Amino acid sequence: MATLLVTLATAPDQDEARGRYLAGVQPLLKAAGGRMVKQLRVADAIVGTAGTSMAIVMDFDTAGAIADVFSSEAYQVLVADRDTAFSNIEILITEDAG
Repeated sequence: MATLLVTLATAPDQDEARGRYLAGVQPLLKAAGGRMVKQLRVADAIVGTAGTSMAIVMDFDTAGAIADVFSSEAYQVLVADRDTAFSNIEILITEDAG
C-alpha cells in the first residue's frame, strides 16, 4: 500500500481555478483506486511558518498507481489551474515507516 499526502495553501481569489482543478483531479484519483483517509485543516503551527493550510491523505494499492495519475496527460491539462489555485502545494507519495 502507498499513501498520497498533499499539503497545500490556497491562493487568494482563485476559486474558479481551484474548482476546475478539484473537479478534474478527484475523478482521476478515484479511478486509480484512491481511497480518502482524511482531510485536515491546519489549526496552528507550533514550529515553522505555516505555509500549509490543509492536508489530504489518500491510500492507494501501489505507489505506481499514484505516479501514473500525476504523469498522465489528463493530469497535465490541470497543471496550470493547480499552479494558479494554490500558493503552496506539495504532492507526496509516502509509505509506512514502521
